[in-house]
Amino acid sequence: MLDGFEAEGVRPAQQQRSRKLIIDLFNEALVLLNDVDFDGLSIDSLCVRASSTVGAFYSRFENKEAFVGALQRMVVIATRQGIDAAYAANRAPSESLESLINWITKGAVAWFRRYEGIIRASLRRANDEADTWIPMREVGTAQISHAVPRILSLLHPDTAAHGAEDRIRFAFQMLFGTLNNMILLNPGPFGIHQAETPQMLASAMIHFIQSVPTAAPECASRRPELTVIGK
Repeated sequence: MLDGFEAEGVRPAQQQRSRKLIIDLFNEALVLLNDVDFDGLSIDSLCVRASSTVGAFYSRFENKEAFVGALQRMVVIATRQGIDAAYAANRAPSESLESLINWITKGAVAWFRRYEGIIRASLRRANDEADTWIPMREVGTAQISHAVPRILSLLHPDTAAHGAEDRIRFAFQMLFGTLNNMILLNPGPFGIHQAETPQMLASAMIHFIQSVPTAAPECASRRPELTVIGK
């Protein structure tokens, strides 16, 4: 995983011992982030969990911000490799739209559950530093780039001819937006850990992708009147 890995503020690790230290720190940070945000992530606690020293930490990472950025980067790289490998090995179902979308939503929910802590911390951090979420967006971009042509090939020609690609991309926006909201706010009634969630998400995506827009009624083109409160 560390072959060729580069991130700002991270010193390359050539020896096996140094590489193991970095991986151990990453893994322990993922556990700690289930309970704290990036600001609350303690380097002292992290090093204790990884059986390391604070000095060893700073011999590899310039500061905590560099560590957090590298952790995000590593999660993205590992995920993209997994997505690319899954599609290259033809593990994505091809017999029907329903089977493919169900496979996609199950994988997405599993990923969000696995990285729940770092996703939540990244979303909260992005409120103040928008660029911090950009590396994580690559995961969605990778999934969509593989999925769109496969989904289009499974649609009825009449459905595919009426803006299907835009609906597919928006369906993925619905998927990732809903999962982000579950992680960040958990508004209910369904949550990231409920067994029904992948199937509910799949059903919503399938129905939206297969829907063909109809002409807007004439009244819809009229300018709506504004209601002023208290009048």
